[in-house]
Amino acid sequence: MRQTVVGVFDKYSAAQRAAQQLRDSGFGDSVFVTEEVQEASPDVSSRPREGEGGAFESVRRFFADLFGNDDSREVTTYAEAVRRGGAVVKVEVDEQETDAARSALEAAGAVDIDEQARQWQSAGWTAGEAGAPVTGTMEAPAGTAAASAGTLATGTRGDSSITGTEGKEVIPVVQEELQVGKRAVKTGAVRVYARAVERPVEESVTLRSEHAEVERRPVDRAASEADLQAFKDRTIEVSETDEQAVVAKTARVVEEVVVGKTASERTERVSDTVRETRVEVEGAPGSLSAGTTGREDEFRRDFLTRYGSTGERYEDYEPAYLYGHTLSSDERYRGRSWDEAEPEFQRDWEARYPGSSWERFKAAVRRGWERMTS
Repeated sequence: MRQTVVGVFDKYSAAQRAAQQLRDSGFGDSVFVTEEVQEASPDVSSRPREGEGGAFESVRRFFADLFGNDDSREVTTYAEAVRRGGAVVKVEVDEQETDAARSALEAAGAVDIDEQARQWQSAGWTAGEAGAPVTGTMEAPAGTAAASAGTLATGTRGDSSITGTEGKEVIPVVQEELQVGKRAVKTGAVRVYARAVERPVEESVTLRSEHAEVERRPVDRAASEADLQAFKDRTIEVSETDEQAVVAKTARVVEEVVVGKTASERTERVSDTVRETRVEVEGAPGSLSAGTTGREDEFRRDFLTRYGSTGERYEDYEPAYLYGHTLSSDERYRGRSWDEAEPEFQRDWEARYPGSSWERFKAAVRRGWERMTS
C-alpha cells in the first residue's frame, strides 16, 4: 500500500535541499516539493482570503485531503507554516519504507509544527487566523504528516506517530529492546626490539718465540781427524720463529624470546534504560469511550476476589491486568492458547519489569488476557 510522508521546512530553499538529499539517498522520483509561496507580511490585512493565494490554497487543500477536514486545527497550522514562508516536501513510499522516509525528513531538518504553533499562539495567533502577526522561527526537528484519499495515512504531530484509516486512529505501542554487542578496543601494546650490539672481551694466550743464537768460544787444542774433515766451506742456517695470536669467532644460541598473545574472558553486566509506549485511555463523561471504566471495575473486582485478603494494593497489580489486556490484541499471539504462549509472556514480563515475580502476577495477567480472548 502506498503512503505519503511529508515534512514542513522553514524556507523553500531548505525544502529543495532536503528533497535533493532524499533523492540522493534512494527515494528517487517519489520526492516532490510544493510551489514557493511568498513569505507573508506581518500586516494582518495582507493575509490571503478564502479562494485566493494560488500555491498557498493548493497546499491548504493538500492538507485538507490529508487530515480529512478542511477546518481542522492541523490543516490550519500546516497551511499557516507555508503562508509564513515555509515549504512542504512530499515523499510517496511503500508502507515498509514509511519509517525510513520519516527519518530522512527529520535528518534533513523538517520542523516541529506543534512547537511552532505554540510560539505563534504566544504571539497572538489562533488557529484559523491566517493573518495573525508573523513571529518566531521554525527550528525544531521533524514535523511530518501524510495521507492520500482511500489509502492508509501516516502522520506525525510533534513527536507522536499516528496511523489512521477510514476515520480510525491507531497509536502504535513501541518498545525498545536492549541489544548488547561487543567490539575490540586497543588498550595497549608491547614492542620487542632485537638488534645486534658489540661488547669488548679479553682472553689470555701464551705465545712462543725462537731466535737464532751464535756463540763464539776460544779453544786451544790440536786438530783431530774430525776437525780436519770439517775444514771446508759450508753454510748453516738456523730459522727463527714467532707465534702470533689468531682470533676466530663461533655463534651459539644461548636464549630464545617468544612473542605472542594470551587471551582471557570475563563477564561484564551492562545496565541501561529502554523506553516503551504506555497508552492510558480515559473516557470523557457521556462519551462512548467511557466504557473503559467498566473494564477497570472488572479488574478491581477480580483483584478483591484473588488478592483482597493479602492486604496488597490494586495499584500494584494494575500493570499486570493491563499487560494481559494488551497481549490479547498482539498479532503474535492471535489464535494461541494461554498455555502455549505463557513461556513467551513470562520472558517478556521479566524483561519489562525486572524483579517482579511472574508467579506473583501471573493470575492477574491471565485475567487481563482472558477478558479479551474469552
